[in-house]
Amino acid sequence: MELKLVYRGLRQISDWALRYYSEVYVDGQENVPTDGPLILTSCHHNEILDIATLSVTIPHGRPVSFWAKSTMFKNPLVRAVLLSSGSIPVARNPNAAALPSEHPNGNGNGNGNGAGNEKTSANAALFKETFRALARGEAIGVFPEGTSYTEPSIVQVKDGASRAALEYVKWAKETKGGQGKRLKIVPVGIVWTDKTQFQSRVCVRWGEAIDVEAFAAEHASKGDAGNDEPDSRDAVKALTAEIEKRLLGLTINAPDWDTLYATITARDILWADDELPSSHFVWISQNLIDQFSDPHAASSSVKAKQALLRYHSLLYHSNVSHDALNALLPDINTRPGRLHALAIVLRQLLVSVLHPRFALSLPVLVLHIPAYATGLLAGRILGKADEEETKAQFKAVFGGLAAAGAYAAVTRAIVHGLVADSVGPLARFGDKVPRILVPALRSLWTAGRWFFTGEEGLSGKAKAALGVFGIFYVTSFALSRWHNYWVGSNYKQFKRLLTSFKLFLGVLSSKSSALTGAKLEPYTKPYIPPPNPYIKQRAGTAEPVPRPHPPSTASRRLIRPLLDARADATRAMWTFMIDSKYLHGLVSAKVRGEAWMQVGPAKRHEFQP
Repeated sequence: MELKLVYRGLRQISDWALRYYSEVYVDGQENVPTDGPLILTSCHHNEILDIATLSVTIPHGRPVSFWAKSTMFKNPLVRAVLLSSGSIPVARNPNAAALPSEHPNGNGNGNGNGAGNEKTSANAALFKETFRALARGEAIGVFPEGTSYTEPSIVQVKDGASRAALEYVKWAKETKGGQGKRLKIVPVGIVWTDKTQFQSRVCVRWGEAIDVEAFAAEHASKGDAGNDEPDSRDAVKALTAEIEKRLLGLTINAPDWDTLYATITARDILWADDELPSSHFVWISQNLIDQFSDPHAASSSVKAKQALLRYHSLLYHSNVSHDALNALLPDINTRPGRLHALAIVLRQLLVSVLHPRFALSLPVLVLHIPAYATGLLAGRILGKADEEETKAQFKAVFGGLAAAGAYAAVTRAIVHGLVADSVGPLARFGDKVPRILVPALRSLWTAGRWFFTGEEGLSGKAKAALGVFGIFYVTSFALSRWHNYWVGSNYKQFKRLLTSFKLFLGVLSSKSSALTGAKLEPYTKPYIPPPNPYIKQRAGTAEPVPRPHPPSTASRRLIRPLLDARADATRAMWTFMIDSKYLHGLVSAKVRGEAWMQVGPAKRHEFQP
């Protein structure tokens, strides 16, 4: 068995990067076999963080060899890291996979021209390395969408994974006589509650496995008489369609941006007091989408959707969350005066500073300020304006690197103290340490000094290096756990404090300064990004019309319209819920003490708790 030290190191770094999020919920682990050839087909909506998520959450700790863009292998250093971690280069065009007649043994000759030969050669190399890994019983990670993107739904699923799977089944029969474990494909849905938002959540859903050999045999039996080629074009298309169907069932998919935005806002209003459990997040979200997109929905759905979109847009342009606003003003009819707004600010300030959690978390929060600042700047500078996934990637990666730098600085200080201070801090501060802890702390200090004293030469350097690594690991583990334990509640309170200041400034300003009418209109329509040039819309589907950002404006000018929009959206939403019988399900579930609700006449998605 290979140690794969580079892969293990990258997986540990991935684990650290995912601490940018407050929770990584994993479901369906039982669907992943413990061994045998395996292809993971995952949605791809958050760049390198999707790779990190699969590596960290795959059951049984199985290593994953990912297909990676061949252009990434041009840099010698990156190439060495990728190859050492098991990555396999794939041509940029995922549709250009080897045809069934183009076997990975290199005998296929493509279309006879230079470009075709080059493409065939690249595909043959891809399939050859993929088959070798699968023959060893390893797991291959493929993102069949071909690129990372942010859209209301899964837009495209390409044939590369299906083609490779069916070709492998044929190759295994010819070379091994069909002996050994059967190839399985496991679709994976990765859903981010808000991928660019610090301390948001990740839902990872491992779907039911597809037995590729059984699928190929079934497809061949349905084909024309005498056609026993399970890797025909029809079989590839059928398997791709099956993968796409399962990915759609594991993720959240809306017909357009407006329906998705309305769903997000309705969900936030419905679960303003109690956070929607991650185990129900995808299912509930999809059911709300089905409610708003149901062509037979109650007529009140139009008004509800418009009101929710208006509120969503004003929240976005005010940089305020519904959760924070609802915590400050639970009653939607409240319009605070200046004294009331000032009282809210003072209360939030006192709660932020005087609560014990602030004192307990202050040292580690200060230590992580470079990580916060670095992640924020990296997202703004390096991330593309219209690509949420690049912003999220750079925030998490550079924030994680800055945190690692802070941990390294603490490690250096500890090592310096161990080397320079033979007496130790207990001699100076022993009277301030509880007596029961003194023996343990003295033993710990002595053990730490052992790594840096005594031996010289190569063995001494090796011992010191081991000591530095051990201290860094323990320090990183302790500080990150300390930070993560307290950061969630403090971050939520910090957002409430900022919202209270914005609320106060909005109320303090004169009514005439608030935007109204035509001046307010651009801020009441949610932003829709331009079409992504790297994805292809489904046949018969029109590309969404971009809706650009309006000029930036002070949030205080939007506070009064925001409060009115919240009230209108809440009332319109509940009217629609009543008309669609969604409210009946909510109340019934509440009476039964259940955390989820039944749905009305819209399409139902099966839920298995």
